[in-house]
Amino acid sequence: MILNTFENEKKLPLNELLLERDEDGVKRTVPALNEKWKDSHCFTRYTSLPIRNGCLLQEGSAGLDQWLSETGWFIRDMEGLLELEHYRFWSTMVYNKSAIEAVISFTQLAVPCYLSGVIRSSEKVVPVYSAALRATLQVICRMITQRESDRCWIAREYLGDLLYKHYLISVPLLFDLLPVYGRENKTVLTQMLQTIFKLQPKYWFDLKTGLQFLQKTFNTIQQQLETDRLGGHSAGAATLNDLAIYSLDCCTVISLLVELCPDCRQMCTELGMEPAITGFYDNSIVPLYKNVHSMDNDSPYLNYLNAARMELLAAFRAIMNLELETVLNNPADSLVPADKFLCILTECLSDPIFVKDYQRHYSVERDLDILKQACRNLDTFKMKFVQDAYCQGETENGFTNGFSEPVPEDEECFGEAAGGVAAQETAEIAGPCSSGLKLTPEQQVDVNVQKVLDVLPHLGDGYVRKILSRYDDVEQAIAAVLEGNLPPDLAKADPTEPYIPADKLDTLYLETGIERLNVFDGDEFDVLVHDEIKGVMKKGKGMPGQPRNLKEMLDDKSHIQEMKNRYQEYTNVCDEYDDEYDDSFDAMADSESRAKVRLAPAMRNSLVDEFEDDEEDEQESEEQPPSSMGRKPLDFCENPELVRQRYEERRQSKFHARHGGQGTATAAASSGGPGKDVIGKPKGQGQDKSVLQNRKHKGENKSSRANHNRKQGATFKRSRGMMPS
Repeated sequence: MILNTFENEKKLPLNELLLERDEDGVKRTVPALNEKWKDSHCFTRYTSLPIRNGCLLQEGSAGLDQWLSETGWFIRDMEGLLELEHYRFWSTMVYNKSAIEAVISFTQLAVPCYLSGVIRSSEKVVPVYSAALRATLQVICRMITQRESDRCWIAREYLGDLLYKHYLISVPLLFDLLPVYGRENKTVLTQMLQTIFKLQPKYWFDLKTGLQFLQKTFNTIQQQLETDRLGGHSAGAATLNDLAIYSLDCCTVISLLVELCPDCRQMCTELGMEPAITGFYDNSIVPLYKNVHSMDNDSPYLNYLNAARMELLAAFRAIMNLELETVLNNPADSLVPADKFLCILTECLSDPIFVKDYQRHYSVERDLDILKQACRNLDTFKMKFVQDAYCQGETENGFTNGFSEPVPEDEECFGEAAGGVAAQETAEIAGPCSSGLKLTPEQQVDVNVQKVLDVLPHLGDGYVRKILSRYDDVEQAIAAVLEGNLPPDLAKADPTEPYIPADKLDTLYLETGIERLNVFDGDEFDVLVHDEIKGVMKKGKGMPGQPRNLKEMLDDKSHIQEMKNRYQEYTNVCDEYDDEYDDSFDAMADSESRAKVRLAPAMRNSLVDEFEDDEEDEQESEEQPPSSMGRKPLDFCENPELVRQRYEERRQSKFHARHGGQGTATAAASSGGPGKDVIGKPKGQGQDKSVLQNRKHKGENKSSRANHNRKQGATFKRSRGMMPS
């Protein structure tokens, strides 16, 4: 039997306290925080409520009975932790991992505050869940309590390191606590957050990482919606509902965090949380609302999305209040925070839906009045721009709510009915009217039809035109469609009816009374309809500008001048001679023998007769003296000796021309190559620039020849039998 004695007469902290432990009659001194004092049994983890399709299972079902039994064991384990002595409680939390895992399981699987209505549907679930909720919160509060009594306490620094190093309290755990306890236990959570950040400042760095993760989550949800839209297919109802719940959870976390921990607002400003909130509001929440509404008009997830929008508005307002509080607390140095306040509002103008809803709930004009009174040197132009964008009625940019009647402050911006949201989204569409141009009635109708189709793309153009003809403005028409308050004739009409414009021929027949069946009737070249015709009308033969008769055509000499101008261009060709022309092709052509052609005797005689009958050729041949290099008329193959001799003479003349008269290849080689003198003048008389350049070129390229390829040359000779192997 093990006997434990807890004596702390000196009132030492837990980290310095030593206790006596009696094991088999031997008394040993053991630290108060030690693995030997832990409760070693395995703690029960919490299981989530059996919810299907947003509703709790009926009482008496097997799933609900199992949850009640397992939750009862979980509650007893949490109450057992609370009943442990101080040193045994901390030893269990530190050295028994199942204890903290049980606490974390409840924070992750508990029902958040926005789904609390599901719990109230069963009388058996409410007391059990409330007991689990209370016991878990008490365990977490005991973990961050520094002093329970004079004898049961722990040093502040040691407690902070204990919580941080052993992951007893973490930022993900805090993020899970906010949606579960945030609405009904704000005071407790506020004190909890303040205590945790005081005990361990390292949690601020983890909180910054958590806020960055929230920003990435906003981008991930937006990318998911854009991927589905660009892919040409819409997500299923289950996927949209999951995204709606997930979005509401993230919005609740950021809203409660800035509300319960005001010190983190500065960190949100540094991370740029304001544009992230406004972008997520316009680019994710609103499209998600449209998709869910298109699936089911009465979906309960529409209310969740409305709640998410309200959470984002509250979070943005809390962050913006930081700048206003700075201005009011220190009016002398209020220029920088006031200018930052205006810059944030200006940047948010790219998200018009958020701007309208924010103006409806939080008066921007009141904030601007505070800035005017506190900061005298503020840029009036920038302030006037923000005031016009947020507070003016129907502006050119359309950044107003578009409602003529005042909206009560306590009225929700988004009702449960889809008509209110659709009407607000329609008001943000900036049509061609915003550019100041006057539109014709037909153009205005087209603009209104496009506005309706942007909100309700499944309707047909013709059906939309019929609806707009019954209502004064676009908002009333959209609201009537969404609420199902259309007249009986429109309600029975085909919603996909297309718009077929009037035929021009029918209009022409009504105007003139003439019915024709030509496809070109009524166009801009129709002489029977228009008095003035575009273009040139051809009458008679020929085309405009051409000769009218044969005499005029023959007298036209314009083509002669064109030919003169054309041939004049050929006189501008420059005759350039290239000294580096390679005669290898000519030498090859001369060295090759011409193809021998065998002719019949009769053909040969005929050729001879042709040469004999040609008197002019005979006279020229007699006048010219015979040459040893000349060719006879019937020489089909030239003497090879003459060809080689002529080629050698040409090569020698070319070599002398290139090497300045050096007659041998040895002289050329000694000069560093063809046309490159590397010898130069005698030493002491100076050298020309060309000689120095030739020497440099020879030194850089000598590795390609001479003694640097001796091995290759020796191999070649050995392969030919010129060297003994």
